[in-house]
Amino acid sequence: MNSIISWVGGKKALRELIYQRMPKDYGRYIEVFGDGGWVLFGRKPDASMEVYNDYNTDLANLFLCVKERPLALLKELNFLPLNGRDEFAALKKYLLKEEFTNEYLNEELELAQIYLTEPQFEEIKAILIENATMSDVKRAAAFFKLIRYSYGSGCTSYSCQPFDIRKTFHLIWSGSRRLKDTVIENKDFEALILQYDRDNAFFYCDPPYYQTEGHYEVEFKKAH
Repeated sequence: MNSIISWVGGKKALRELIYQRMPKDYGRYIEVFGDGGWVLFGRKPDASMEVYNDYNTDLANLFLCVKERPLALLKELNFLPLNGRDEFAALKKYLLKEEFTNEYLNEELELAQIYLTEPQFEEIKAILIENATMSDVKRAAAFFKLIRYSYGSGCTSYSCQPFDIRKTFHLIWSGSRRLKDTVIENKDFEALILQYDRDNAFFYCDPPYYQTEGHYEVEFKKAH
């Protein structure tokens, strides 16, 4: 099956060649730099242990929510069509924690307590605290939309083309079933390899793309 997301450097076009170069027998399959997981999703599930890892916390969280909380994620997405560039900008601010920070929350609560009656304050307080809480599912939904709405799935600029998020319902549900036995990790590659290294382990290390370092959570130098 296809990945639940498009991603910079996805291996959809190359994965059949990659499969041909993999060993025939192994007990553990570990994707060290998971990204969109195109190679993983194209594999036929077997008896081997399977691990998806990425140092990008938002990626790991999205995959974990698809696996563990698909219905909550689908509910959070709401399946509303894209409204435009304003929504894209709001999502970026949300993920960068520029919205609903503790400082913002405290200021709103202070003003509400001054200008509202006690019953009104208690009502708005509950709403503000709920909005200020960036749960795993809310963050996953925001990140998923950001990927879909951005140019080239780079999450940095608006694509200028509307995208109907409702088209992804089946993809997320299928992704949840595919990932049901997959371990989702959010580790540095060295720590991951040390943890899962065994005689029967096969590590697939998708190489970084030189001069596209801006798309990664860590810096990759030419010497690497």
